[in-house]
Amino acid sequence: MKEIKSHSNEYIKMLKSLKRKKGRDDQGKYIVEGSKTIEEAVRYGQEEIECILVSDKNSITAGFARHKGIDLIAVPYEIIQQIADTKSPPKEIACLKKQENLPDYDGNFYVAMDDINDPKNLGTIIRTADAAGADGVFISRNSADLYGPKAQRAAMGSTFHLPIEVCDLMEALSRLRETGVKVISGCLEGSSELPAQIGRACVVIGNEARGISAQVREASDDLYKIEIYGRAESLNASVAAGIMLYDVRKNLI
Repeated sequence: MKEIKSHSNEYIKMLKSLKRKKGRDDQGKYIVEGSKTIEEAVRYGQEEIECILVSDKNSITAGFARHKGIDLIAVPYEIIQQIADTKSPPKEIACLKKQENLPDYDGNFYVAMDDINDPKNLGTIIRTADAAGADGVFISRNSADLYGPKAQRAAMGSTFHLPIEVCDLMEALSRLRETGVKVISGCLEGSSELPAQIGRACVVIGNEARGISAQVREASDDLYKIEIYGRAESLNASVAAGIMLYDVRKNLI
């Protein structure tokens, strides 16, 4: 196990730069925090892990990493605080290399995000897509950064379970439709009724403020509205995504 105590160490400086999207883009790396997410990364994407930093050499995560042959670096907790995004981070963080695990177009159930700006919403939708058994997730290029710390925390390791592509969303939807996938988009002007039987589907969640774009609306086979029974104008994007995903999932044949 390597040990680093200096805050000015060059590798530590590089890890600190990953707080910013530019740093993540330049380095092709990102940070995840906490034992649960790190263990999911080890189980499902071990080849992505560059190293795990721990402030407790005897922690369960440290033992788990040693057993799997992953590089460990022992650091003071103050260094973890400087690298992590949260004020009181867990005692372990990991540096991962970005690696593509792109969806194929042979599945039955997909989720797409049309310019989701809030990274917490983005991560939560990925986690919900995972729970609902989605075959893949498509994210428009103008959405929040998939590799940002807030999105990764909200996803709770689900980014390692699902194929995910950051893409030109219109191209992805067009290709899905060509393979027989029905595009069902959330829209306040849509119908509150879904088709009774759906063979294959992609659920599209729109921007928190604007909803789906005009182009996505035009490319949709169905527009679905979640009924609002109270006085709220609309639902949070990730909450709406959860309802839509399970409503559509129940109608898949």
